[in-house]
Amino acid sequence: MLLDLEILNGELSPVFDIYNDVYSVTIDDDITSLVMDYEVEDGYIVNVIDNTGLEEGENEVYIQVIKDEEINTYTLLVYKESSEPVFNYEYVPEPMEVEEELPEYVAPLIGGSCLLIILIVFLLLFKKRKS
Repeated sequence: MLLDLEILNGELSPVFDIYNDVYSVTIDDDITSLVMDYEVEDGYIVNVIDNTGLEEGENEVYIQVIKDEEINTYTLLVYKESSEPVFNYEYVPEPMEVEEELPEYVAPLIGGSCLLIILIVFLLLFKKRKS
């Protein structure tokens, strides 16, 4: 039986428990295999499977603990982080250039036009009708 397990070049989650047989491990992008420190009961041997050539994304590494006819298998779901940047600089649009600023009289002209429209609507709504 596996008594203790520690991943020296990654993060094991959750903390090792002898009754749990599935774990997550997060490793950096430059790691190709896990470095493990483990302890087993006397008489048991350990066989580690698929612990080489870990690729970007999710990988599975198996730890078999064997004694006579008994085999306990622990599964490590190893997630290797991407080495590529999250932000892709190739698709950044060109900055917009402002051709010229608006003349100073444009803002008062727009404000005056809006005021004139409001005045006309007010006169039409509240104009006294002749009988």
